[in-house]
Amino acid sequence: MSLKLRLLVTMVGLVVVTSVVLSAMHLNAVTSIWLSHVSERSSTTAQFVKRWVMHRVEQSTQNSPSASIDEIRANWRDALAADEEFPIMLAGLLAQTRSIVEISVADEHARIIASTNRARVGAQMPTRLTLRDLLGLGPFDRMLAILGGGIDYESRVDLGVLGQPVPVFRIQVLVSSVLLREALLPSIGSAALASFAAVLIASVLAYFVARISLRPLARIGTVIDLIASGQSAFHTHLSSASEFQAVEQKLRLLGEQFRGVREDATELRGSMERRLAAINRLTGGVAHEIKNPLNSIALRLELLKSRILPEMPEATEELAVISEEINRLDRVVRTFLDFTRPLEIETAEVDLGALVDETVSVLTPEAASAGITVKWNRPAAPVVVRGDVGLLKQAVWNVCRNALEAMPDGGILELKVNGDSTDATICISDTGPGIEPEQRERIFQLYYSTKPQGSGIGLAMTFRAVQLHGGSIEIGGQPGEGAQFTLRLPAA
Repeated sequence: MSLKLRLLVTMVGLVVVTSVVLSAMHLNAVTSIWLSHVSERSSTTAQFVKRWVMHRVEQSTQNSPSASIDEIRANWRDALAADEEFPIMLAGLLAQTRSIVEISVADEHARIIASTNRARVGAQMPTRLTLRDLLGLGPFDRMLAILGGGIDYESRVDLGVLGQPVPVFRIQVLVSSVLLREALLPSIGSAALASFAAVLIASVLAYFVARISLRPLARIGTVIDLIASGQSAFHTHLSSASEFQAVEQKLRLLGEQFRGVREDATELRGSMERRLAAINRLTGGVAHEIKNPLNSIALRLELLKSRILPEMPEATEELAVISEEINRLDRVVRTFLDFTRPLEIETAEVDLGALVDETVSVLTPEAASAGITVKWNRPAAPVVVRGDVGLLKQAVWNVCRNALEAMPDGGILELKVNGDSTDATICISDTGPGIEPEQRERIFQLYYSTKPQGSGIGLAMTFRAVQLHGGSIEIGGQPGEGAQFTLRLPAA
């Protein structure tokens, strides 16, 4: 996710959370105020009905005094049941409010004797939760009760005779949660609309803020691109923010330093190339100048042998030493010429299994005469690389010859070829003395050898051949337990 998108999502998310929290607080406040108003209105309605009942009962029974409480109760019930204006008054009260759905009056046995719902007359008055119970709930539970339920809530007032524990009448005012929900829906809709508008405006503002805020980063990226391409970055305009100005200024100074170092490096590289070319020409000329006298010395030595040896046989050893040193010096010169002369690689598809198989067939007789067993694990499928078959064969041959010379008393020489989609490996291991860790860093250097009679040329040529093919050589094994060379080449 890009920085611009992250900034945009973060800002919009903060606005969404803020809008939701503020909308919830607003709805909770509106709900509480509305419920308090409805509770007060229903309680006022119940008290009004109570005073009306008291007034009508007193008017109906003032000329018929009764001696007992039961007679008073009966007279009140009869008077209220016979009052034809009472249901009309209840209906009028019901029409004055949107939340109250029913007003009922019941006797001491909770049997309804008058109600705005005439079908309920004679039935038992149900007990409902009060509005105070609804107000006592938490904000979330209260909102769920209003929005999700179809429950009616009551406000109840009792009317009785002074000094009597059982009331004569029970007045019940029912408030519907459905009507409460319908009354609150406009507020919910306006809060949702305001939240949506706030999120929309915040999204637009966040987009432009993110775009403006990240514009200096784009300019810094341009400066970095100019620096990477080696161009001067001083012609670009600085950002307006002081923080970004400092960063851009430092980048420009760094870019100028980088340009200077790059030009110096280019100049130094050109100078080094010229010097190396001159050194190569010089060393090549010196090597040729050394090689020509060596050839003359070798010819003169052979003439000297033919003249001296018949008369002085005892000079054979000295002449042999001179001949051997001339040959060694000739090998050094020829190897030096090989390493200074650029090689041209003729690449083709090479099956490493077939290449190693040819090498093993040539090595096996010599290894058998030295008491060395050659183990060759042929791969099940061809392992193909692109390379110069002559150089690769010479590289494998040099490592194998080095392994044979490391086992003068016999041993085991094992060769393996493996490959996958990326690499191909030739693993050559022996049971000789192995290679010490401190020697592994120098073993591929020209003329360095761990053997007293070694020339230090074979492994250097192997390393050069593998490098020319884009590969590498890994040395394994433990000292005293043998050495292992792994030639790793890119698969075709």
